[in-house]
This record gives sequence, C-alpha cells and structure tokens, in this order.
Amino acid sequence: MKQLIRFGVVLLAIVLPRVSGAQSAADVQAGKVLFGHLCVTCHGFDGAGGAGPPLNRAKLVNAPDDAALRTIIADGIPSRGMPRVRRTLDSEQRQLVAYVRSLGRTARPASRGDAKKGTELYAKLNCAACHIVKGQGGTLGPELTDIGVQRGPQYLRQALLEPGAVLPNSTLRVQGPGYSEFLPVRVVMKDGAEVRGIRVNEDLFTIQLRDTSGKFHSIRKSNAEVIRKEPNASLMPSFAGKMSEAELDDLVAYLSNLGGLQ
Repeated sequence: MKQLIRFGVVLLAIVLPRVSGAQSAADVQAGKVLFGHLCVTCHGFDGAGGAGPPLNRAKLVNAPDDAALRTIIADGIPSRGMPRVRRTLDSEQRQLVAYVRSLGRTARPASRGDAKKGTELYAKLNCAACHIVKGQGGTLGPELTDIGVQRGPQYLRQALLEPGAVLPNSTLRVQGPGYSEFLPVRVVMKDGAEVRGIRVNEDLFTIQLRDTSGKFHSIRKSNAEVIRKEPNASLMPSFAGKMSEAELDDLVAYLSNLGGLQ
C-alpha cells in the first residue's frame, strides 16, 4: 500500500503542472523595480509603451507564454531593434515576467481621444498618401497596420508633433550597418537640379530615391554635386499648431487601436 501511495504521489508530480512562484506579490514588486531600471525608457511607465510596444495587455504578440517572454528578456529581439539589455539572472527574469504579466491583468487607462473621429481625421489629412493600413496606402512612410501594438500613445503623439525626433529605425529588419529604410537624402545635381526623398536603394555608383509625390529617381553619383544623407530628419511634416489638442487626441486614439487591443 505504501508503495502504491508513493507511486501515486510521483505520478501526480509528473502530471500536474508545478506551481510557479513567478506570479507572487514579491516577484511582481521586485520585477517592477527592475523594469524601472531596464525597460521603462522604451516601454514606458506601467508598460504603457513608447519607442517599444505597450506591454499592458493580456496577450503579447511575441511572447504568448512565460517561456517566450523569458527568452526575449534574456536575448532581446535584434531584428526588431530590441537588444539584450544586460545579462540577467534567472531570478531577475522570473521577476520581470511576473511584473509584465501583472500589467496585462490590470485595466488599461481609457484613451483620451475618440478613435472614430480619429479615423475621419486620418482620411481628411490624407495620411494614406504615405502610410499603408491593411493593404491600402502609400509606401513613403512606415506601415501603420499594427502600429498600436508596436508603439505607445506617447510615442505616437510625439511622432505627429516632432517626426524627426522619433524615427522608425528600431522596427526595421536588419539590412547592414547604419541602414535606415526611411533615410531622407538630399541630392543636388551638377546642373543645379535638386531632389529630396527617401532612399530606396544605393550602391557604389548610383542611389535611388522616392520623393514625396511618389516619383522614383535613379541618380548616378558622378552626376551629383552634393549627396547629403539626413539620418535625424523625416520627410513627414509636423502637425504642431495644425490640430487642436482634441483632434490630436482623436488621431492618437485611432493609431493606438490599429493592430487590435489584445
């Protein structure tokens, strides 16, 4: 009988999942402190998002389970611009997982704007001339189909007011040192003609640009007097002073909803 009981205990230990201490109150609190030191710059206070994606949601696209989240914390996502912050201990990873998961169990703050009005404003401002949403729009600027999952409201607001201050490089696939998919370039030809646009491609002898009208230019470098790359600039115009605060809130609310509220 004792052998059967021991066998039953072992069988239960195998079949039943182990109860993890990862979600303990102590781990959540310790994880919050670590998050403030390591993660808040990109992911925002309380995981509300910034240059990195919001984390205050029940489902995280790149971390469907705790194991995946720990891997991201340990290794980063280099292809999406997220580096490994530093070498973390197993206990620190557990605590960070606990805190991030706790964010998804709390109610998200209500949006300050009206997403429906923001949809109308997006169309009125002709943002689709440069941005794709669900397969529709231009390609001069980054695609916005999932921007609400990738960026927080504060980042989106700043992108509308100061486009050059929040560039999209961190979301790009890696294509070599210093590569930017949305790098503005100004070219002055030897005959005085000037072209400014987004770099599409470049080799030793030529550079290809797409200007704000969507026109494609292929330029031989030997014919250019000046080729000036502008890594800290953006072709997107600033909307500072062109919209009311309410309109800005509405447009941010619309963009924040793109990608779904998981």
